Amino acid sequence: MKGLKICLEKNQTFYTLAISAVIALVASYSNHFTNSFHFDDFHTIVNNTAIRQFQVLDFFSNPETFSSLSTNRSYRPLTTLENSLDYAIGGLYTAPYHTHIFLMFLGVCFLVFLMVNRMLHDKHKPNRNRYLALLCASAFGFNCVNAETVNYIIQRAEITATFFILLAFFVFLNSKYWRRKGLYLLFVLFGFLSKEIAFVFAPLLFLYVLLLEEQAYLLEFYRRKEIQKCLNALRKTWPAVALTFLYLLFYFQMLPDTFSPGNISRYNYIITQPFVFGHYVLTYFIPYNLSADTDWMPFQSVLDYRAIIGIIVFLFFLFIALRASKQKETRIVSFGMLWFIIGLLPTSSFVPFAEVLNDHRTFLPYIGLTIAVVFGIRFLWERHLPKTLYQHKLKTFASFFLIVFFGLHFYGITQRNSVWKNELSLWEDVVKKCPENGRGHMNYGVALLGSGDYQKAKNCFEKALTLLPSYSNIHINLGIAKEHLSDLAGAERSFKKGLALNPNQHTSLYFYGRFLKQQQRFEEARKCLKKASVLAPSFQHSSNLLLEVYHEIKNWHALVELSSKRLSAQKNDGLAQKYLDIGLNKKPLLQVLQEELSQSPSAENHLKVSEVYYRQNRFAQSLHHAKKTLEIKHHFPSALNQMGLAYFKLGNRRMALMAFQQALTQNPDLINARNYVAIIKGEKKTHLVQNKLATTAQIEP
Repeated sequence: MKGLKICLEKNQTFYTLAISAVIALVASYSNHFTNSFHFDDFHTIVNNTAIRQFQVLDFFSNPETFSSLSTNRSYRPLTTLENSLDYAIGGLYTAPYHTHIFLMFLGVCFLVFLMVNRMLHDKHKPNRNRYLALLCASAFGFNCVNAETVNYIIQRAEITATFFILLAFFVFLNSKYWRRKGLYLLFVLFGFLSKEIAFVFAPLLFLYVLLLEEQAYLLEFYRRKEIQKCLNALRKTWPAVALTFLYLLFYFQMLPDTFSPGNISRYNYIITQPFVFGHYVLTYFIPYNLSADTDWMPFQSVLDYRAIIGIIVFLFFLFIALRASKQKETRIVSFGMLWFIIGLLPTSSFVPFAEVLNDHRTFLPYIGLTIAVVFGIRFLWERHLPKTLYQHKLKTFASFFLIVFFGLHFYGITQRNSVWKNELSLWEDVVKKCPENGRGHMNYGVALLGSGDYQKAKNCFEKALTLLPSYSNIHINLGIAKEHLSDLAGAERSFKKGLALNPNQHTSLYFYGRFLKQQQRFEEARKCLKKASVLAPSFQHSSNLLLEVYHEIKNWHALVELSSKRLSAQKNDGLAQKYLDIGLNKKPLLQVLQEELSQSPSAENHLKVSEVYYRQNRFAQSLHHAKKTLEIKHHFPSALNQMGLAYFKLGNRRMALMAFQQALTQNPDLINARNYVAIIKGEKKTHLVQNKLATTAQIEP
């Protein structure tokens, strides 16, 4: 009875610790579940119309469904399926995405526990084994570097692929039947379908069998005995090797010709990676300067002191890993260290990516490094301080150390969650930590555009151009900022410069087309938007605007044709149905807006009608609807601006001045209103500012 009581107490302690760890992990990520989309999320989810219909067969047969950007289309059908499922649940509300990703992350941590517990061969100390396994799972789960992966929605692919790799590992270790029949390969295949990182499963499995089953000493790999062990390991793992090889052949067949991981020199990328490797090792222990997008550049010479330091660090790490394979007690340390190296191979070897490093790339590799660290500390402790293992004071110190360790990482996770909250907070963090990152300055500028701070956004784009003068997207975004600041001539120059640098970038064509439409240059807008739609059919913003242009110029045939084409691809396309009806019945824009107004007499609809009347030089009607707008919604600076424009054209300067001044009180950034106030007050001559005034009233945020 006494033994049973002790056993129950031990079980109770273990389960208390395990449940506490889960609760603490959930609490640490509690402020991330509504964080916004970022970076690659936009072309894979937000702007990807392919995921809006749950078409499983299409996801697996057509790699173009993964992304709206042709250069980023990889074959990851399971990831596309997950995105489509979450879109079906919540649209572009991020909570379902984050919830599913976090549940998968918890699953990864649980599988780390199961795998490590199963790997330990000391059957006489099962209680100690599970505590060590729990420590591994907790140390990995609470590493705040992983917040870079958990918060980045499209990197769910990394987490899902890791989940299936670990599940396959556990099944291989735990079930002789599944191992003998090769059924564990089913989970490997799921990993392949999630992300290319899963290709490391076969070498990891071979390494496990070689080290922990065949007990090979890797520094003496050339000896006959060790060669035989390698052959034995290969015999046990050949199904995984064969599946990987066959899937690679299939994968390269499915990969679109347009896919491009980056344009960095392969040589420069390779010589930079040893130093990146050292950075990843250091970041594991001291997660300093985490950034969503670093300003690291590839080294130009292998003689660069950083390249030399990186090579030395990597070779030393590799030697320790190989040397640790000699003793039974340290083979698991060797396995973890080599897991870390192998896990980095897909992104840190011969395939050059656009960024030389990303902190989210360490998610799978850090599992191995965690195993190496935990069991390395255990080995050193047992070897050099064996008498202290059962001392109460040392146990107290160890407990205190772990509480502080996990507490610091808990704090780090919550801070990184706050950084990833929205585009503004994320890119502000990037430019602070990586001031030489031109793309970071550009994306911070884009976030500022979204918040309405156009002047500061313009400054960011100009700073970005000093770092990346040939990056077309910066010129396009600078054009958008200038457009909002009513520098129309400057905006057009920036748009044209961006298109000259990259004439086939569909987003550049879209934004320039939108600019042209707002200037009522409909024929030029039509050409831009049509080309953008051809280049990227899944980027529906272009065809949405093209429908509006066809409607403006009353090209009924083209309007019906485009609407019908969209409906054939997506039957529940509400916008296409609307414009098909307009085209078939040849309804002018004003008639459509009046119908919408009668159905929904909102302030916004009144303002739209007012703007159309203004463009048709029917200023009295424009004024009437501007007033109606303000009756419904008193705080509406754009409506006040529109009312001022109508009064100005009707010759009532006094009322126009009052309207413009009131609009500026509500929104000081209304450049048109400010210019008209200057005209009315006589501070500027009309002809000097006419070229600055937008030909249509802009709805300000």
